[in-house]
Amino acid sequence: SSGINAEWPLRPGEAVQPALGLIRTGVIGRKHGTTTLFFRDGSYGDGTIIEIPESTVLANRPWYGVHQDQNSLRELKIVAFDHEALDEVPLLTQKEYYSAGVSPKQAQYTFYVSPECALPEGYKLDLAHFSVGQYVDLHGVTINRGFQGVMRRWGYKGQGFDRGRTKTHRRPGSISTQGLARVLKGKKLAGVMGNQRRTLPNIQIVYANYERNYIIVKGTTLGAIGDFLYLTDAQMKAPIQAPLLFYPTYIGPRDVLGTEVYDPRIIRPDEALPDLLSEKLGPELE
Repeated sequence: SSGINAEWPLRPGEAVQPALGLIRTGVIGRKHGTTTLFFRDGSYGDGTIIEIPESTVLANRPWYGVHQDQNSLRELKIVAFDHEALDEVPLLTQKEYYSAGVSPKQAQYTFYVSPECALPEGYKLDLAHFSVGQYVDLHGVTINRGFQGVMRRWGYKGQGFDRGRTKTHRRPGSISTQGLARVLKGKKLAGVMGNQRRTLPNIQIVYANYERNYIIVKGTTLGAIGDFLYLTDAQMKAPIQAPLLFYPTYIGPRDVLGTEVYDPRIIRPDEALPDLLSEKLGPELE
């Protein structure tokens, strides 16, 4: 609303001077599988494909956290991925979307940002919010493995397979003592494995495709294929990469970014093999 927008120290389209301690918003992505990355030093490893469509700021409000005042941080509710079946969206949720002039979405997440990095309601975020080579933190839910025993869930060794044992090969064994006469809290026992909210820190972006709206990050990530992931700037890398980020987001023209950007260490698919061998081995190849 115009009343809230008037309180912002930043108008849409104005850049903020990079400074350590500023917290930018994040974006919402969806995991699409894994691939193999080949590096110029001869090594290779896994990469995860993450789709990052256009996200929208649904709400902007002050955050009243513990020992926080009104001007410390702000809540940005980001939504993404259009909802196909509108009859599955609750009426109260539809009212919130339509009041903001946004179509109902499948995923939403609340990011806590600095007042200088606040964005107006209805602002569009896209893949240009991040850059290739940047480190991000991935927030999401681990794969639900269901009810599992102690050997798979906690890595217990199990019991022996010698003569005389009856149906105790994968059991945990003793879980307490006669003198204690109770099971201590936090004892590692059988139960539901996975389906927990986790954060994977310091994941590097090595490829970005601005035409098809997806990135490739180095290594494997949490979650199953099709699960939503929430990407934010890496906190532990903030002293290094804070001067290189766009605050509050990238507001420049999109045509200067190109179609796709590779990390210099990655071998592109369009590169010829003889050129790579000559670069690796030198004149000895000839």
